[in-house]
This record gives sequence, structure tokens and C-alpha cells, in this order.
Amino acid sequence: MPDGNRFDAHAEGRARVYGSGGDMSIDQSRHRSNVDQSRHHANSGYQFGNGNSIGSHNNFGRQHIREQHIGDRFDVDLDPAGPLFTGRGPGRVLMILGLCVVGFSFAGWMSIVFGAMSGGIKGPPDMLGARLGSGIPVGAVYFLGVGFGSVLMIIGRSMAKAGAKGGSHAGHLVSTVIVTLIGVLGVGYALGGSSPAKLVPSFSGAAGAADAGPPVVVSDTAISAKRSGLSLTVTRIENTGGHGVVHLQARNTTEYSMSLTPGWFVVTDGDGRTYQPDHFGGDWNTELGPSARQSGTIALEKPVALGTGKLRVEFTTVIGRSGPDSIAVTAIPSH
Repeated sequence: MPDGNRFDAHAEGRARVYGSGGDMSIDQSRHRSNVDQSRHHANSGYQFGNGNSIGSHNNFGRQHIREQHIGDRFDVDLDPAGPLFTGRGPGRVLMILGLCVVGFSFAGWMSIVFGAMSGGIKGPPDMLGARLGSGIPVGAVYFLGVGFGSVLMIIGRSMAKAGAKGGSHAGHLVSTVIVTLIGVLGVGYALGGSSPAKLVPSFSGAAGAADAGPPVVVSDTAISAKRSGLSLTVTRIENTGGHGVVHLQARNTTEYSMSLTPGWFVVTDGDGRTYQPDHFGGDWNTELGPSARQSGTIALEKPVALGTGKLRVEFTTVIGRSGPDSIAVTAIPSH
């Protein structure tokens, strides 16, 4: 390019060369440069300077890169108990209350475990502890207590953090009232008229076992029924630990297996009240093989009422290739 010529490239897309010989237009150029200095500005933050043009080749010298970094600040709280010491307001009290509920419930579970280890739990019906007045095992209340206490701790933690930053407590207080109301109503329903003392953990055996007392015999007369190769005998019915227990014997005289599922077991007293099985209790084996016999117990959800007259014990459905579709033992005398 002759001396004295000037080369301009504009972002608008056209360029001209001025000189004695005429001018030339160049389209689609995005550079602004001259023979002495070439600069490129881009929104990306790059600046190129001190470039020399040699023929059709552009050789850029020093390269300057402009960077603008907007720092992100992350507040990572790795200490769940931190607001208990650094927070403000009633949230810390709520955290302590929730921690106490969790600790109490955990102690209750430990009392059941140690009761089993020490022999205080005598069978499967007691694996979740004594039954309360509603028929709910005390172990289930302990389990829900851990969840309830954890929720109180979470609300209290959030409240304490908000208090440290001068935030409002209105939403936290509403949540606390609702959760506490649900918890109190739930415990009242579970007790079902029982003394709250039954919820106190006891490490002298199964939780609440001291309140259960000795078993109360409902019937101790063995009554049998036989139908299509299946014999069923009720040897004893008693109430213990807040629930009824039916002692059974079964014999299969056919060549095929039968299924006597506790889910289809029911007891009916003389007043027409029915008693459903407790699926967490009893040691009854569902399958009865060909030409086999077995004995076991099925626990009921609640105690059997006394003095109601004749009892009826039945499997409403029996599954098998042969044998009856159901079987019932009737006219069982009760005390």
C-alpha cells in the first residue's frame, strides 16, 4: 500500500482506501485500523493494539484481555447447631424443646430394645412396646416423636437465624402453633384414655410392661372345627399388653398346601363386635403344607371384651388347590 494512504474499517460494514489513485470499498469488515496502529474493540472485553499490516497478513503484537469478574458470595452453613449459640430470639428455646422431644423418644426406643435384650419382651406382639388405650403401640409414638421433635428444631433454627438478622418471626410462630397443635392432638388420640405415664421409658423390661399386668383369660376351653380336610382348634384366648391373643392349632389332611393368612382372620364376640388381627404381632405361619400340622398365635388389635357370651373365630378365606374356602370355630365359651 503506498505511503500516505489510510485504511479505515468501520463496524457499519464498509471500508475505504484514500489515495491518489482512487478509492476502494470493502464490505463486511468489523475492524478499525491504520498503517501505524490497529485496534479492535469487542464487547467480549478483548483489545488488540500495535498491529502492523504486512501485505494481506495482519500480525497483531501485544494482546490485552480485559476481564471483569463479578464475584458470587455463597453463605454455606455447615453447622446445624450454630444458630443455637449465635441466633437471637425464641427460636433457640424452640430448638432446645425439639431436642428434648427427640431425646425422650430415642430413650423410649432404647427402653424397648433393652427390654428385648433383658427378656422383658415375651413375644412378637410386644416388639413395639405395650399398647395404649387406642391400640397404638408405644413404640410407634416414640417413632413419630422423633419426627415431631426434628420439625420443632428446624423451625426453631430458622427462627433463630432470622432473629440474628433482624427478620420477622410471624411465619415461624404460626408454623410452631400448627405443628404443636397437631402433636398434642396426636398424643391425646394415641393415649386413648391411658395415663400419660405409659409413655415414660422404662428400662426394667418392655416399655409399659409393668402396667400390663398378668394375662387375663378370656377362654381356656379347646374347641375345634373340621372342614374338607382342614382342622382348626382354638385352645386359648387371652388379653395381655393391651391386646387379645388367640392360640390356634391347625392340621391339613389333604395332599396339597393351604394358606391361612392372618389378614383374613377375625374374632366376633357375643355382642357382635369384631376384632381384627394385629399384623405386627403373633407368630402364626401362613403356609400349611400337605399332611402337616402347626400351632401358633395371632394377636388382635385390641383386647377381647369379657362376659359377652359365645365367641366365633374364623379364617374368612382359605387358599389352596383343595380344601375349604373358609373355616370357622363357633360356640367358644368366654369368661
